Amino acid sequence: MTNTTFFVPGPTWVRPEILKEMLRPMIAHRSQEFSELFMRVAANLKPLFGTTQDTFVANCSGTGILEAALTNCVPRRVLVTTAGAFAERWLAIGQTLGLEVDQLNAGWGSTVDPERLADHLTSRRAHYDAVTLTHNETSTGVTNDVASLARVVHEESPNTLVLVDAVSSLGGIPVQFDEWGLDVCLASVQKGIALPPGITIFAVSARALERCKKRPYRGTYLDFLNYKKHADDGNVPTTPSIPHFYALARQLDDIINVETLVARYRRHETMRDTTIRRTSGYAELASDPEYASATVSALIPARSPDELRAEMKKRGFTLGGGYGKWKATTFRIGHMGDIQLDDLNAMLDVLEQVAAA
Repeated sequence: MTNTTFFVPGPTWVRPEILKEMLRPMIAHRSQEFSELFMRVAANLKPLFGTTQDTFVANCSGTGILEAALTNCVPRRVLVTTAGAFAERWLAIGQTLGLEVDQLNAGWGSTVDPERLADHLTSRRAHYDAVTLTHNETSTGVTNDVASLARVVHEESPNTLVLVDAVSSLGGIPVQFDEWGLDVCLASVQKGIALPPGITIFAVSARALERCKKRPYRGTYLDFLNYKKHADDGNVPTTPSIPHFYALARQLDDIINVETLVARYRRHETMRDTTIRRTSGYAELASDPEYASATVSALIPARSPDELRAEMKKRGFTLGGGYGKWKATTFRIGHMGDIQLDDLNAMLDVLEQVAAA
């Protein structure tokens, strides 16, 4: 038990030993010492993403790589699949970039149906450069079946790239980049990886990098080919957040070699099941229970969610508020990262008392 009282679906609670890593002395980012640190991180990112292909670290939030995926890989037309607020961010970014953007909307609280995606792809004559998928929708607490959705894209539109937002899934829900045939997959570190916000990790396929070569106007700061060039030399294109690299290196070691990915995924599934079971007497799961997220639960309580959260705050516990169009009717419990089951149960004990008052 860690005695954490912070259950927001990102930024999530960070272990003191990880914060301590960020206090290490500075090193030169073009030094051999940093190159060794970089290679240590890169080696452990591969099993986390389930890939043997290229992985990178960027100084930005997840939104930066959402945009970069489009600027690097999409010359003209993209299909955005949506089922909540964060999937809709792909839509807004594509529109601001002047792309031809189509939307396949599953509706809040649902998941994108592979059959609907197949129908959409076969009924449209125009070719899509890419399809965007959101693995775990943080606003609604559902997990899309990315494996099935990516398979549909490969079958119906083989030349279309598959771009995936795994911001609130990576590190808590399995991702298999190579097996699923993904082309770009990204995650901010302040959720399932349980680091302070500030960097984004991402994987890029060889196929996507080839597509980038055909895009003459990719920008500078987040040019994927520049990341690839420097990564091959054991470094990064621009000055990195060295404290984050220290913390990420330690955290990846702990995830891969100490807890193990299998145990971490099992812990997250147990926390999801515990949350749903223990809140069922006073709150309804807001989304499709068949696809309930292992990292965040969106709940509709019998009483005002704002009042409920305010009462919990008085007792020292911070819960997440509803998001977007669900802001007034839901609250969210983040059970991700390094939060332990004992901590979750301690919070749920108090939440049950508050809900009954």
